[in-house]
Amino acid sequence: MYDDSQDGETSLGRQAYQALRRALRDRAITPRRFYSETEFAELLGVSRTPVREALKALERDGVVIAARRRGYRIREFTDAEIDEIVALREQLEVLVVRTLATNHTPADLAPLADTLRRQDEDTAGKHMFALDEEFHLSAAELAGLHRTRTMLEGLRSVTAAATAGVVIPYEATAQRIAEHHQIFTAISEGDPDKAAQLMCAHIRASDQRFRQAIREAAAAGPMIKPLSRDRPSSALG
Repeated sequence: MYDDSQDGETSLGRQAYQALRRALRDRAITPRRFYSETEFAELLGVSRTPVREALKALERDGVVIAARRRGYRIREFTDAEIDEIVALREQLEVLVVRTLATNHTPADLAPLADTLRRQDEDTAGKHMFALDEEFHLSAAELAGLHRTRTMLEGLRSVTAAATAGVVIPYEATAQRIAEHHQIFTAISEGDPDKAAQLMCAHIRASDQRFRQAIREAAAAGPMIKPLSRDRPSSALG
């Protein structure tokens, strides 16, 4: 998580942090390769100072590790660490859907419904990771659980790091979207118990899908590619 309590280049640092999170989430940064501050600064179109701030924040999140004279690379995670992340996510996500199902108006849920519509329209899966994150973080925001949203954001960064370089088949994405629709229906019907049950099942199923993809990627051998010089949509304008 990014510390906004300091002045200076905090605003640019925060933007760089979010941009690097999105690049990680969208698989623009791959594991088992070191990246320099300069590479990231060129990718984002900013100076090295905000990039350094952002990388330090990601290091505090446990997402990247630094090596002297070599740069930064994505951390590797043990099964126990992934178990802990999944358990934490489950607790927080259940809090979100219970809160939202208990207290909302139809207008409150309109942004979530719009996210689902765009997920359905993204048949090529081009924005699947961005829209998946938007669904979960928007739900926390709409529930008024801003601190929970921030914690979920950090946990999702770790999840993205743990699954970096892993190809998720579209069939798994389609199943995830179907589960989102079921959760949304339970929320809109004001059924917190059902929403919580569906969210638990969703988190656990997603975990199993990701672990299967990780095993398949490990069996296929390492995949290392250079950092793309085509500035992604997550880059700073």
